[in-house]
Formats: sequence, C-alpha cells, structure tokens
Amino acid sequence: MESDLDACAALFVETFGGAPWNEVWPYERARLRIEQIVRTPMAFGAVALGETGELVGFVLGISEPWNEGSHFFVREMCVRPDVQRGGIGARLMDFLLAEAQARGDTRVYLLTARGESAEAFYTKRGFYTSPRMILMARRFDFGAGPGV
Repeated sequence: MESDLDACAALFVETFGGAPWNEVWPYERARLRIEQIVRTPMAFGAVALGETGELVGFVLGISEPWNEGSHFFVREMCVRPDVQRGGIGARLMDFLLAEAQARGDTRVYLLTARGESAEAFYTKRGFYTSPRMILMARRFDFGAGPGV
C-alpha cells in the first residue's frame, strides 16, 4: 500500500472534493493523512485497480486492541467518483471484512456522514448505528479573541 500513497492521496482529494462531502483537501495534507494511517502499527488496507491498472479505490484502517480482543477501525475508504456504484466499494469492503475476521478482529467500525449515500452503503453491508456509542467533537475557534 505504501507504494500507492501518491495515487491514494490524489484519489482522496478528488473523491472528497465532490458531493456529498465537498471538502477542500490540499494534496499534501491528504497524503500526510494517508501516510500516517499506513505507518500506524497494525494498519491494513487494500486497493482496487481499474482495467488499465490505475487506482480506482482503496480502504484503509487499523486493528486496535480492546478488552475482548481487537477491533478494526476503518479510517478511510473512497472510490473514484466516475466508477462509484459499480461494485468496487462492495468488493473492497467484502475483502476488508473477510481479512479482519481472519486476523481475529471481533468488530469493525467506522465513521461516516449521517443521512448520505455512504451510510446506506455501510448499512447494506451489515453495519449499524451503535446504541452504546456516540461521536462527540469539540471545535477550536482560532480566530476568536479571549473571552469568546
């Protein structure tokens, strides 16, 4: 996977720059994010190549120790926009799930946008909204002055 960092970063920028995310990712920051995940101990991922050998998708995450074994955290997954809904994402996820299970992970989890097509994609593959866990966040406003 490390040999694919540049192509993965470019695909990441392209994919998440479009709907429904519309995120602006500088290439260097996207590459740094993917490289950091790849270099994390217990990281695992897979790539999908198109008919001419070009990168069309990838999935990447980390197996993490938990009290009853290990859980696999899917950190990033994307498929090139023009080939989405063609089965590439499903094949990547099926491969990842089988590999995580074979490695002994007892659970696979991820974060995704609520109410978007990605949520439906994961739901079709057996993922559910956890009744016990929530995502909490805190934002820092670096432009605000003291007391704001």
